[in-house]
Amino acid sequence: MIDGNYLWEFCPPVIPSYSEKNLHPVILKLLKARGIEKREDVLRFLRVSIDDMYNPFLLKDMEKAVIRVKKAISNGEKITVYGDYDVDGVTGCALLVKALRELGGDVEFYIPSRLEEGYGLNKEALEKIAKSGTKLIITVDNGIASKEEVIYSKELGMDMVITDHHEPHDDVPKAIAVINPKQKDCSYPFKELAGVGVALKLVQALSNCNKDVTLKFLDLVALGTIADMVPLVDENRIIAKWGINVLKNTDKKGLLALLEECRLSVKDIDEEKISYILAPRLNAAGRLSDATLAVQLLLADDENEAKRLAKDLELLNRERQAIETRIYNEAKEYIQKNVRIDKDRVIVVSGSRWHPGVIGIVASKLVQNYCIPCILISEEGEEGRGSARSVPGFDIFEALSKLSDMLDKFGGHEQAVGFTIKVKEIENFRLKINELAKSTEREKWEMKLKIDMELTPEELTTELAEQLQLLKPFGFGNPKPVFVCKSMAIEQIKVIGEKENHLKIRLKKKEKEFRAIGFNFGDYKNQLEKAPLIDVAFWLELDEWEGSKSLQLNLKDIKIPFLRDDIMIKLEEEYFKRFLNVLREMDFNDIDENSYCISNDIEFFKVKNKRKYIKSLFESSKRILVKVNTPYQAWRLLVYLKKFDIARSELGVFFNLEGKNVLNKKNVILINPEADSHKVLSGDMDEIVFYDPPFSIELMRDHVLNSPLPKLHLIFNREDLRYNYLVCEKLLPCKQIFASTLSHIYNLTKNGKNVFYLNELVNFFKQQDVKKVDRISIITALSILKELGILKYIIEKDKVKVLHFSFNLKKLDFNFSPTYRNIVLLKKKVIEFYNNFYNI
Repeated sequence: MIDGNYLWEFCPPVIPSYSEKNLHPVILKLLKARGIEKREDVLRFLRVSIDDMYNPFLLKDMEKAVIRVKKAISNGEKITVYGDYDVDGVTGCALLVKALRELGGDVEFYIPSRLEEGYGLNKEALEKIAKSGTKLIITVDNGIASKEEVIYSKELGMDMVITDHHEPHDDVPKAIAVINPKQKDCSYPFKELAGVGVALKLVQALSNCNKDVTLKFLDLVALGTIADMVPLVDENRIIAKWGINVLKNTDKKGLLALLEECRLSVKDIDEEKISYILAPRLNAAGRLSDATLAVQLLLADDENEAKRLAKDLELLNRERQAIETRIYNEAKEYIQKNVRIDKDRVIVVSGSRWHPGVIGIVASKLVQNYCIPCILISEEGEEGRGSARSVPGFDIFEALSKLSDMLDKFGGHEQAVGFTIKVKEIENFRLKINELAKSTEREKWEMKLKIDMELTPEELTTELAEQLQLLKPFGFGNPKPVFVCKSMAIEQIKVIGEKENHLKIRLKKKEKEFRAIGFNFGDYKNQLEKAPLIDVAFWLELDEWEGSKSLQLNLKDIKIPFLRDDIMIKLEEEYFKRFLNVLREMDFNDIDENSYCISNDIEFFKVKNKRKYIKSLFESSKRILVKVNTPYQAWRLLVYLKKFDIARSELGVFFNLEGKNVLNKKNVILINPEADSHKVLSGDMDEIVFYDPPFSIELMRDHVLNSPLPKLHLIFNREDLRYNYLVCEKLLPCKQIFASTLSHIYNLTKNGKNVFYLNELVNFFKQQDVKKVDRISIITALSILKELGILKYIIEKDKVKVLHFSFNLKKLDFNFSPTYRNIVLLKKKVIEFYNNFYNI
């Protein structure tokens, strides 16, 4: 959780070329980042008009298809719609059967068995269909690669019209018509329709583009389109948006029965409910049994039959979930006992009695858990059926291609592959795939979270959350925007849910409070309770409850800059007791333009992971000095290094370089805010690494860059200055701390006492709800009050003895305190450095 579950990948910032009166600027930035910039394109995207759908006759062969289908209907020829067992194929099949029957066609359908027949057309199925008297086959979501089957169909006396959306080969089947927008010579403007979307275009053409006919079937088309994860842009966006609205008002008995069985209210239907509730139930039939059941449900005209079929689907889905859970638990148990996650590059697990229809889902879950490629193999006798899922950066299809001599057959793409293998080859396959994977750097496999942009607290408004709804439906190609807000304080945190696996958090930044929900973040509660600040990645949503709406951050990931643990307490104590003395000696001259110009000889090292970089330097033969400027960056480095066997006798961690032991260490980490504190040792070290920046441009110019250039490693960046800012914030007490401290000392001396203890005072103030109070802020407050002549005292460890107290309100002008002035100035310098960082 310290570094989050993902590598955050920020989209490049964009500036819209114009503003729109009624649109939040963030909306325009999001659209531009997604390639939608021109005013007319923005308006088209947001209005989502059904009139913007394209003419179906722009599809190659559409006219031929319409002629042949109409001929079959008028001649009373039997038509068979040949679908597929996934949601796209099932909905497309139901759509064509319904539409053709309403046009007067004699129509049946056929769905191949996933387990026994596999995907697409096959000769045995064609023979059965021919014996039924069929004269015309119309495929849905398949057929584009079935060159031999099309020829065989013709030999059996059947014509074929192919509707498909998969990538065509160079040699397209010689069917009566092939409708696929991805054909090279097809001029259709949009290439990313789902299989059901292509089927809809045929229905539109057969109905002369009757809008009422289109609307009637859009509920089915939206189901298949969203479930098939095609990009929800352009025409797919229109289909999904309008289709969801049609689904909310559907009169189809099968869909109504399915919604009732799912206990899903029509008003709650959106793209997420389709993806995670409706689609899995329709898919369950094809995975475990016969997808014909799903088509029958979608075609049902009888309410009782629809309810029976919906219940059957629900039972199958529960069975699928139970099988999936069992396989997942068995696979995880095997991994924990037999797989070395720190060394193995690919997880390969096999088992008997594993249903081949669900191992792909389990493999995907394991990838999410372990962040490395996972392969599950279902053993049945001497044969194994495998399903592989990968991570970004590792092409699993290419890897299996190199091991094709070990496989009976395989197919898929770079992130997912299905294959068959002899059981006796599995162990050798496990060794070979891991050897292959070693050639790829594991760092490239990090799971990434795409961040659309960082927002300020002022931008987190209900207005923005409401306008984000204009971008719906979200999905592949139009993902729900992920935002980041950094350095947020946790005001309250509690676990919720029956299993206490979710978190409800109240966050605060710049006096603005926000409610956040973290699903499946319950295990992180203990860590987060020790985190003074967190960076959050989230979806910005409106939480609706009993008619009222409130802003909510739906957490996707959390990064913790540092924890308030024993290490941090020690670091802060040692660091800040030196800092006030350093601060009094700091002298800043006025900035001139040349201060921003640094020698061209200076080179910043572009380091992806600073801690790993330091570890590799420490493991080299050279003597290394690492200068760390803040306790927060020091904590991150030390906690990381603690996990490894770096020789402790060779590594020293110091807050100053005055001791004799320093020279006895090969590697040194110096944690000190003085910009030139490293110079004492610079002549004895082979390399000097500046882990984070000093507090100002002047300090960098005058002290850091005076170090020997060949030795110099500058590995910090602009974002590191946020930790410098935190130091300033930590040092500068708020008015409430001053007021509470003065009140406490006044009452103490009034009662004839002159001793108090820092830790007791901190706890007392916290009980009084004093914000941002700790030992450091109280010590700073005491120091400033001393400089103002209000207070004299001595501190011995935790004990404070008041020697003199004379409170005069007229003396309470903090600007007369050198410490106060320098902290304020230091804070200003950090901001100045941050704003001009890229100019240097």
